[in-house]
Amino acid sequence: MTRGGMESVEVFTSEGKGRGLKAQKEFLPGDVIFAEPAYAAVVFDSLTHVICHTCFKRQERLHRCGQCKFAYYCDRTCQRAAWLNHKNECSAIKKHGKAPTENIRLAARIMWKIEREGSGLAEDCLVSIDDLQNHVDSFDEEEKKELRADVESFLEFWPPQSQQFGMQYISHIFGVISCNGFTLSDQRGLQAVGVGIFPNLCQANHDCWPNCTVIFNNGNHEAVRSMFHTQMRIELRALSKISPGDELTVSYVDFLNVSEERRKQLKKQYYFDCSCEHCKKQIKDDLMLAVKEGEGKPSAEMVKEVVQFSKDTLEKINKARMEGLYHEVVKLCRECLKKQEPVLGDTNIYLLRILSIASEVLSYLQMFEEAADYAKRMVDGYL
Repeated sequence: MTRGGMESVEVFTSEGKGRGLKAQKEFLPGDVIFAEPAYAAVVFDSLTHVICHTCFKRQERLHRCGQCKFAYYCDRTCQRAAWLNHKNECSAIKKHGKAPTENIRLAARIMWKIEREGSGLAEDCLVSIDDLQNHVDSFDEEEKKELRADVESFLEFWPPQSQQFGMQYISHIFGVISCNGFTLSDQRGLQAVGVGIFPNLCQANHDCWPNCTVIFNNGNHEAVRSMFHTQMRIELRALSKISPGDELTVSYVDFLNVSEERRKQLKKQYYFDCSCEHCKKQIKDDLMLAVKEGEGKPSAEMVKEVVQFSKDTLEKINKARMEGLYHEVVKLCRECLKKQEPVLGDTNIYLLRILSIASEVLSYLQMFEEAADYAKRMVDGYL
């Protein structure tokens, strides 16, 4: 089954995995297999005033919606492009008195789109929102409690004049968001800024050594003053050579992680046990946990301490990145590398992660020499 703009892929039944996507033609590494605009997307609560609500770019000065005083845009082009999706939200926020959380806002945008277009197949979609997995039956008590709270908040926010949906259907939408939401980054790729639903992308199954990757494209904002203001979208790109008939796979979690961590995360967030070769045989786990060899080989206790320090530092780095404190990120990276270097091997995943973040953020801060040094070490480790 294919639809306009999606001729190069088809949905099929993948053994033991349910639906999947397979290639209809050959792709080479780097090729765009398909591009897909968001069915619905919202900016994270903490960043609503610094990120454009249309193209998800961070801008110094944004224009605020004069009606609801909640939504922000780069300029008139982005504001006009947003109106179809923002119109109902705008009046609901005014009536409600304040904007609800990102989860509620995303659910509401999905429902308003369904009200406008119906819940059948949208243009260029291979599956409908109704057919996406929600995993609500697998929720534990804590998750069910959160779901009930979300449904209640949604019903308080949802206007009485809009189409009314049953509790089960509203729960389905929240379940879909929970296990299919895709994180969107700003134009520099430095910071997660929002979440969106991409129904075609949801059809790609997980593999711990995938043949595709997902790239977020914020659209061409340099073209604002011309006619070619391009839309924000995701792109599914080939990582290796793909032949016609091959299944297209992505990694739902960071695949540069040890098998136990990957499996734990997949079970917690996506409710399945990964049984791929890499997990079963723990392929590359030894490389990802490598420690310094030779005379001064560190003790197991020292390794444990440095790994814990690295995990704690990565949490602090995430927080600093969310707040846009990039000099603080660099400081944390340097401190961590100082602790890691005498203890961890060149292919150790915690060392490589810190090198990756350091090179990325230093490049953005235009400290190119130091960034290049870290980038080279990171690439050598990954190779």
